Amino acid sequence: MTKHLISAVLMLISLTMASIAPAYADNDAALNDFLARIKNLQTLDSRFEQSTRDNHGQVLQSMTGQLTVAKPGKLRWHTDEPFEQLVVSDGELVWVYDMDLEQVTIRNMDQRIQETPALLLTGDAGNVEKSFLVEEEKAGDEIVFQLVPKDNSQLFESLEFHYRDQQIVRMMIFDAAGQITEISFDGVAINQPVDDQAFVFNVPEGVDVIDGRHGR
Repeated sequence: MTKHLISAVLMLISLTMASIAPAYADNDAALNDFLARIKNLQTLDSRFEQSTRDNHGQVLQSMTGQLTVAKPGKLRWHTDEPFEQLVVSDGELVWVYDMDLEQVTIRNMDQRIQETPALLLTGDAGNVEKSFLVEEEKAGDEIVFQLVPKDNSQLFESLEFHYRDQQIVRMMIFDAAGQITEISFDGVAINQPVDDQAFVFNVPEGVDVIDGRHGR
């Protein structure tokens, strides 16, 4: 579920010189640099463009939308038509509203969901160190952080966060099937006031509700 909405995968960091292997910073330095960036981020609001490719490079799906995140663990992810879907998290619950299916799924914000790519930006920095191996690479004018889950039950094999001039410009997610999802950001607003109502979801009348909360 969240695997697709906060999307997935990859990459491409072209090395500046094909004959030279990527020069990664040592793990502690990379971790500390990444943690410093996410600790400084309180809110993010941005348009995005997302594309998913298979392991042959063929585009399987592309979409655009609006992303808003805020600490701790709040998210609003709204994709435009024709693939309209709304995902809202208030930090405790997650609502996934599929307009085409007229269906809402409700889930607890458990540890696995907290470790999805977009929410990592506004989550607990301590969870990053506990859950991921972090490497850092300079590629042209971008700094790239690669996160590999220590737990192989995760929904993805690795993540990449690309920064330019201290600002995130894209995320890439690699899954076990070889698919790569790239999310590029445009018009990014960092640490600006965000309306708390963005993280409130009221179930529309007449839609099917799948309540996956613990104990339900």
